[in-house]
Amino acid sequence: MAKKKTGLALAVAWPLAKKVATQVSVIVANNPELQKRLENLGKRFADVQRARTPEAKIARAMESVREQASIVLASESGTAESVASLQAAGWKQRADQVDRALQILQHQPRKMQKSQLPRIAAMADSLVAEVLTSLIDEVEG
Repeated sequence: MAKKKTGLALAVAWPLAKKVATQVSVIVANNPELQKRLENLGKRFADVQRARTPEAKIARAMESVREQASIVLASESGTAESVASLQAAGWKQRADQVDRALQILQHQPRKMQKSQLPRIAAMADSLVAEVLTSLIDEVEG
C-alpha cells in the first residue's frame, strides 16, 4: 500500500517539478547576470572543497610562516645580519621548498601523492613548530 501512495505522489509531483524546472531554465537563460552568479557559485563551491584538502592547509601554513618571517625581517632591518634575520630568511626558504614540493607532487600519480604527502606535511609541521617556538621564546624573553 505504501508503494501505491509513493507512486501516486510521484505521478502528481513529477509533472509539477518538470514545469517548474522548465520555468527556471527560461528565467536563467534570459538573465545573463543570473547565469554568471550561478557559474560563480559553482566555482566557489569547488574552491571551498579545494581549500579543505591537506595540500591547501599546508599552503596556508606556509603563507603564515612567510608572513611571520617578513615581520621579523622588517623589524630587524636596521641591524646587519642578525641571528633573527638569518633565521627568518631560512624560514622563508624552507616555506618555498615546501611549496615547490607541493607543486611537483600535483603532477605525480595518485599513489605517489598519497605516499609523499605525509613527508611534505611533516616538513611543514616542523617549520611551523619552529616558528611558533621562536615567537613564544621571543615573547617570554
